[in-house]
Amino acid sequence: MTPVRLFGALVLGLTVTMGVIGKTKPEVFLQLPMGFIPWAMTGNPMPPFFDTTPFEDGEFRSWARDGDLIVSAGAKSGTNWMLYCAHQIRSKGRGNFTDVLLDTPWVELVVQPGQQWAEIKEKMNSTILPDGSNVKDYWDHPSFPFRIFKSHVAPPVAPVTKHKKVKYLAMSRNGMDVVRSFYPFFAAHRPEFKARWGGFPPTYSDPMACLKDFLPGGTLEALYFGYVKAWWPHRHDPNVLLLHYSDAKADLAGTVTKLAEFVGVDLDAAEHAEVTRKCDFEHMKTIADKFDYVQWAGAGDKMLCGKDGCPGVDGLLIRSGQNGEGAAFFSDEMKRLWEAAVQSELKDPDLRRWAAEGGGY
Repeated sequence: MTPVRLFGALVLGLTVTMGVIGKTKPEVFLQLPMGFIPWAMTGNPMPPFFDTTPFEDGEFRSWARDGDLIVSAGAKSGTNWMLYCAHQIRSKGRGNFTDVLLDTPWVELVVQPGQQWAEIKEKMNSTILPDGSNVKDYWDHPSFPFRIFKSHVAPPVAPVTKHKKVKYLAMSRNGMDVVRSFYPFFAAHRPEFKARWGGFPPTYSDPMACLKDFLPGGTLEALYFGYVKAWWPHRHDPNVLLLHYSDAKADLAGTVTKLAEFVGVDLDAAEHAEVTRKCDFEHMKTIADKFDYVQWAGAGDKMLCGKDGCPGVDGLLIRSGQNGEGAAFFSDEMKRLWEAAVQSELKDPDLRRWAAEGGGY
């Protein structure tokens, strides 16, 4: 066999082997440095710790019930902000907040490679924490008028039209601001978490490397373009509240009113003022340790560095959250690539405008 043919045979054999592993036991890839790359190349979901099984027909009603609120905001588009705000609304500003994964569980989050939804669901209902408290008492407390779950899924994975009494808060943000926010966010994940998931999320070497993952064809394309395209047709559905980050920043009090009406909670003037105060970023910064993501369905370790949790990394999740930061972060070439992607992916001019700046629809 000639060297060329031998090389071709080796490449073919490697490709076939990767394909078999990718379909039968893809978690093997995650044991490798940068193993998330072959994981993604063989068609597995990205990020690798997402599992949408809870939203399948046979599973959704095993945990979701009428009146639940699923905060399915776009990644880096105000998810934790709206989770906390919704929690304050249901408690009328008087509720304690222990940890974001306890009070508002993230249903599609897998804590260990190979972990199955059935195990996570069982742990949601039975796990006893080191202090003796039950996980279920945090997210399913009898005093709550509704339960809150975190997600990043979008239709058709989210069964919006099939279960019309389950409510969804969807939220998007200017795409350049989203990419800008991901840059430090990925770096703020704890080293042991990255190692568990084959090096994901990566710490980017430069802004352009970050951008390319979110452009059409990139491994994380669905986190922005896929998200806004999927939710836009549902903007008028009665069980969907589609918000824009810019609008919420400009009028937080109005956003509290809108969300309270959506979930059916009446707030008097004093309660509304207290909820609005607690939903402000300045207050949330004072409780930043509540957003380190303690993984109770696994070893109990944290996902994020938090303040001073990792050497040389400011891992705070709650930051300034300002609008327009992406424009300064993007080079001229990055802006050109982004605008081309927007024109290609968002054909509807009303969607293009709304995705970039918010406002009425």
